Amino acid sequence: MSHDRSTASPCLRVTRPLSRRGVIAGIGLAGFGLRPAVAAKPLVANGTRRRLLIGTLFPETGPQTLLGDEAWRGVALAIDAARTRIDADIEVIRANAADPDASIQAMIRKAGKAPSIDMILGSQSSTASFAATAAAELAGIPYVELDAPAAGITMRNFRILRRTCTTTAAFTAATEAAIARILAPGWNTTAARLRIALLFDIGATDGSFAGILLAGLRQEGLPVTLSMAHATTAPDLDEEVGRMRDARIDLLIHAGRTDHVLLLYQAMQEARWRPRMIIGTGPGYGLAEIGQTLGGAIDNTMVIGNPLYGPAAAGIAAAYQARYAAPPRGAASLTTHVGTTIAIEAWRRRQKLPAALSAINLPRGSLPNGWGIKFDSRGQNQASFVTLQQWRNGALVTIDPKIPGAAKPVLTF
Repeated sequence: MSHDRSTASPCLRVTRPLSRRGVIAGIGLAGFGLRPAVAAKPLVANGTRRRLLIGTLFPETGPQTLLGDEAWRGVALAIDAARTRIDADIEVIRANAADPDASIQAMIRKAGKAPSIDMILGSQSSTASFAATAAAELAGIPYVELDAPAAGITMRNFRILRRTCTTTAAFTAATEAAIARILAPGWNTTAARLRIALLFDIGATDGSFAGILLAGLRQEGLPVTLSMAHATTAPDLDEEVGRMRDARIDLLIHAGRTDHVLLLYQAMQEARWRPRMIIGTGPGYGLAEIGQTLGGAIDNTMVIGNPLYGPAAAGIAAAYQARYAAPPRGAASLTTHVGTTIAIEAWRRRQKLPAALSAINLPRGSLPNGWGIKFDSRGQNQASFVTLQQWRNGALVTIDPKIPGAAKPVLTF
């Protein structure tokens, strides 16, 4: 990469080629067992080596920085693995998701023109994704959403947007299943007799989940005793916890970011109260730092999230350990690794990227996190899913009965 590309603004930078670690060889595209449906593009034309220019957009400042960094690490590892196998120069323009529209315009300026950017990968934040995908669509740059789940992202009839991850509708369905098939029978009662509270912040992801969940629970005849929204910047959740205690809530369903999880458990500790069970949704409940910070206080909390690292992803986990000198902090890096690898595989095909992605058809179980690939007409991957998990002794374990080898759930704190 030329030297002048490395002088990016503080919120935008170009990443030079990552060091090629031997442990990464064999991980990624080859590990997926993918074979192009059509002949691959020639990688050398007129003696000139081809270039793949990728823009990435993840939170690098603010309360979602840690999640954004974990998501970026999965992308970086997938790109590193691809460099060992494809005969092309891969360059990356990193940008901060704090101001998506401005960041994408800055990407275009760095690239020289919009068509020079082969794809943009993001976003971790659904709020950022709504703006970023719109800006990319207007600029004509294919956008691959790797891990922002708000359902509305792929409901705007965009032509060049594809999303590899799950949606908030999947989180809702998994939550309903946990209540009806695990908690209620395990407590020797019916779901309709439970006193359920829903707590969420007004951000795009959690607000979307809450709206879909409320509608779904009502359709199933399940009562919601309390539904409480709070500001994304709420300083505490003391009032909300007090209301739940007074209402004798059995089950709390909490959709919140990492900082909201900490506020909730602090408020419950100070109130010396907690419900019989908590189901947390989304990546805010999935970071190792949450377990380290809360310790035993979070044990047995149930979580709905993207699939955890398992045996099929051992190679990716080893590459992560080798590069960052620590084990993965959560499933976000696995989720983005899978999506990035698929996007790069699609780029190698003859079609334009959105069409090439749509042409890939892999059944569930094909990818290292258990997903498959099957895009619908809106660009949503219908072969992705979430799993039911539980905190045990400072680590998340899978307790989803649909997953072979899953642990048995513990139904009390």
